[in-house]
Amino acid sequence: MIKVSIIVPFYNTEEYLNECIKSITYQTYPNLEIILVDDCSTDNSKKIAEDFRKIDSRIKITYNQIRSGVGKSRNIGIKKANGDFIYFVDSDDYIHHNAIKRLVDVVEEKDNVISGSISTITNLNEIDKFTERVTELPVSYKLSSKNFKGRSALKALYRSNFIKNLNIKFSEDVNIYADHPFTYEVIKHSKEIKYVRNSRYFRRRRHDRVTNPSLKELSRYDKIIDFTRIYTSIAPKYHSDTFMKQLIDRDFLNFYRKVVVMFMKASTEEEFKEVFPRLHNSARYLINESYKNLNPLIKREIKALKYYETKKFLKYLRIHHELRDFKKIIGSKKNLYKWIYKKRFLKQPIDSHKVVFESFMGKNYSGNPKAIYESMKKEFKDKEYSYIWVYKENPLPISADDKQVKRFSLAYYKAMATAKYWIVNTRLPKHIEKRTDQLYLQTWHGTPLKHLGMDISNVQMPGTDTGRYKKNFTEEAARWDYLIAQNKYSSEIFKRAFMFNGKILEYGYPRNDILVQQSGNEVNSLKEKIGLPNDKKVILYAPTWRDNHYFEKGKYKFKLALDLEKMKSKLGNDYIIILRLHYVIAEQLDLSQHKGFVYDLSTYGDINDLYLISDLLITDYSSVFFDYANLKKPMLFYTYDLEDYRDSVRGLYFDFEKVVPGPLLRSTDEVISTIQNIESIQIKYREQYDNFYKKFNSLDDGRAAERVINEILKSQPEYDLISERTTEV
Repeated sequence: MIKVSIIVPFYNTEEYLNECIKSITYQTYPNLEIILVDDCSTDNSKKIAEDFRKIDSRIKITYNQIRSGVGKSRNIGIKKANGDFIYFVDSDDYIHHNAIKRLVDVVEEKDNVISGSISTITNLNEIDKFTERVTELPVSYKLSSKNFKGRSALKALYRSNFIKNLNIKFSEDVNIYADHPFTYEVIKHSKEIKYVRNSRYFRRRRHDRVTNPSLKELSRYDKIIDFTRIYTSIAPKYHSDTFMKQLIDRDFLNFYRKVVVMFMKASTEEEFKEVFPRLHNSARYLINESYKNLNPLIKREIKALKYYETKKFLKYLRIHHELRDFKKIIGSKKNLYKWIYKKRFLKQPIDSHKVVFESFMGKNYSGNPKAIYESMKKEFKDKEYSYIWVYKENPLPISADDKQVKRFSLAYYKAMATAKYWIVNTRLPKHIEKRTDQLYLQTWHGTPLKHLGMDISNVQMPGTDTGRYKKNFTEEAARWDYLIAQNKYSSEIFKRAFMFNGKILEYGYPRNDILVQQSGNEVNSLKEKIGLPNDKKVILYAPTWRDNHYFEKGKYKFKLALDLEKMKSKLGNDYIIILRLHYVIAEQLDLSQHKGFVYDLSTYGDINDLYLISDLLITDYSSVFFDYANLKKPMLFYTYDLEDYRDSVRGLYFDFEKVVPGPLLRSTDEVISTIQNIESIQIKYREQYDNFYKKFNSLDDGRAAERVINEILKSQPEYDLISERTTEV
């Protein structure tokens, strides 16, 4: 019976290693030798490996004395392998339970290499879609260069004698492209390779590309350093082998087009000086036949590299990028605007008195940006500040004296490029560049209950890769100069979850100033403005969205779990309900049968108005209750799916039941009964409410906007207008 040695180097992959080793030990083909190589892990990976060894005698562990990299670790594994065949697995990946059996089943004496297939996944629940549909696919043959198109050594069985007799090794000098020397030798000595498509290897995208990226996720700079090192060491070796030399040259040219061209577009002068000589040292090994049929412009770039003609290279590269940009903008207004933004607007002077505001991606005139705007209008009414609001679809109800720009219009791009101040409560698009002299105030939009940013273990939002989400989030946070926090609790979470190193303004939320400064007269006038009856008490129902319930990316479903008909029959004489769904919920609820009892105000501009007119709040895991607590009104928590939301969907920062200032309810009947006994509920939760308020709301004193403005305008002459009367917190 054929014995297979599976070699798994690992370094700090505790998040994935358990599932990786399980996928190997659960193989339907049993005659395995499993060689784990610990490359000096500092996390829990070593213990995970040792726990498996205790229960599976097929497992052997080798410990590197110094950090050696994946190439050397695999070479160590090859030396220790006693199997007839060798198979490589990365410690953050996963193999189908039949992967080895399907390869072994087709082995013939002539076979030195048998290749399976490889797929990239984010989560293990994606595996099912690959499982059955490929079960009966026939074995085929492919050219070795096609079988190892990505030059990865993964997914294939290698006969041990074939590898050892030819002394085929992985590079020990690089991190990212250590496979290349190995696969080039395999290709050289294996013209045609048996291909078993239904033997499936799953390469997993990492959930954290910021603090623990995979080798493939390292920067373009790191890739260039490693690739040029590999190429210059390999190219001379195959100089007399025309087929292999052209193959290796083609890999270099593909790398140039995919990585180098884009790197050069954004590189600094220092990076260029470091990279250009390395690229030249590689290009001088290129044979003319490899690039003679290239696009004329790229051909000139390669020649300039080869002969170290720096000025020519930069000239051709500039033309190259201009042509790329031109192709993008033909027939695309969106790309044309971006081009004008980068080429023209970003070169215009910054207006030190221009302020751009955006709330919820232009959907609302609300939140902290609104409060800061109105405070600035009041304080600096005699000064020459220009205020610009961003709207998405419909213009906002701002002062007629001020300007509005539609998101992603040409006017929007000019405003973003030339305004001194950005005041925003959600993330900005990646392509919006923050200039050195601009100031970005991120006001955020709530005190966190649900896990945020780097604290989310697995993002379940549709079309969202966890690793990319975290990387994008931290890159965005790196642009923020200031971040507002409602309390100390939020500050600590924001620093960690956003990896934020700027200044946190722990001043309370400006949007809550109005809640503290409220007057009784406002309530009746607001009810009349909205069109609500004055003789009924108001229940505000403001639930949040569920990451795993969606139509598509950015559009979420919401099931209204309350029985509105039953509530109407029991509470309708005294109450009405106003419904406020989260802005990302796309569900259009039919409430026509509840007319006069339920009012859908999900698109109403400012939720603060709804706080003020309501008599009690029903919510779930929405951050609205942190703000609502300023009103000292009763709050009920309709948490019918608490276990699923807490344990499977997002995760919560604290023990929900012990901290929130109101009862957790599971059914409509419980909600009705609680509202009917609301006075006794208020008495029961008074102490918990007071404790909650002290922890989360003590800074909301009605002057948060003043403190924020005071901070961000320190360098302006208008600063003295409010600095003297703004108290420190």
